[in-house]
Amino acid sequence: MFERANTKAGGAGRTVKLPGRTAKHSDARPVDIARELRAKSQLGRREAQLAKAEAKVSG
Repeated sequence: MFERANTKAGGAGRTVKLPGRTAKHSDARPVDIARELRAKSQLGRREAQLAKAEAKVSG
């Protein structure tokens, strides 16, 4: 998954293109965009399942 974030001059914000979606205007920071992409990725979902299982085992 790749995302493109370009800063426009004049404080117009950032155009964000996510895989499978159209480009949209956003003020989100690139770090926040990357975190969202990772959470929605297969690896992110697997990490969430693992954390849930570990919490269940530890009580």
